[in-house]
Amino acid sequence: MGPLTYKTLVPAMKHEFVNHLISVREIKKLQIQNFFHERYGDIHVLSKNPLVVQSLPRFSNAFRSGGFDDPAYKQVDTYYGPLIEHFLRQYGYKNIFLVDTDGNVVFGVKRDEYLGTNLRTGEYSSYSIGELFKEALNNIKFSDLTWCEESKDFIFMAAAPVYDLANRLLGVVISETPYSSIDIILSQRDGLGETGEIYIVGDDYFMRSKSRFITQNTILKLEINTMATRDALRGNTDVQIVKDYRNIPVISAYTPLDNLKDVTWALLIEMDVKEAFYSILTLKTKLIIIGATIGSITGIYLYFTLRKKRSGNNLSVPS
Repeated sequence: MGPLTYKTLVPAMKHEFVNHLISVREIKKLQIQNFFHERYGDIHVLSKNPLVVQSLPRFSNAFRSGGFDDPAYKQVDTYYGPLIEHFLRQYGYKNIFLVDTDGNVVFGVKRDEYLGTNLRTGEYSSYSIGELFKEALNNIKFSDLTWCEESKDFIFMAAAPVYDLANRLLGVVISETPYSSIDIILSQRDGLGETGEIYIVGDDYFMRSKSRFITQNTILKLEINTMATRDALRGNTDVQIVKDYRNIPVISAYTPLDNLKDVTWALLIEMDVKEAFYSILTLKTKLIIIGATIGSITGIYLYFTLRKKRSGNNLSVPS
């Protein structure tokens, strides 16, 4: 009965655990996709907002006339600045920039290193924000994770073209979203035990999230070139037992994060095999102990029964 019980229960237990990993994977995938779709929607709405449409050319003209210290610029900033800051707080942005068609960063809710520079010809033209600006002159664009020196943290940047009522291009609005917005999704690991981990890998095989097991920063620093990441970045969705970036056997439920438009990422949900199958190992151990105990008791019983029977036979033999 022991082998029969083991053969019946183990596949069911493995199937239940795999289904749990798949459920977590699909929930997290949907949450991340929704995060990107919401950011696309936010920047689109912001670029069409009359406040941005009206203020961008005014900021640009005042900046060209006398710079940030000019009374004309300060007057525009006094009127429009607090209103744009309201959007920053409402959407949870790190910063919002207005950039004119020539590439001048003419406004920022928070003063940082980009303000006053030119994203076409200046020192940041080849940086993520410069490339994003050039692409956003034609369409809404979203950046991969990038480092923000001002906040000393990673951010996402979204950008969209701004047009006036005559459909004339005025420039670009750029928003910075903190990494913490997506880290909240990845750090919720309920039901994944002590070794469960949720992380994202980009198409360059570098992490786009923090490792649960490494204290140092792993974002854009730790390369994850495993069988699971390679298969996921090829567009495949699966659950397999593989070795992770720590060279430890894990059950990995992975999938490409499609429909993100401007970034190519893969999502992986993993747990150490040792912990994942602990209940199966416990069941096997208990069945062995129970089987050994029953076998020992049966053996002892048979031994004394046969011994008693032989003793009775010896006494019944006539002299």
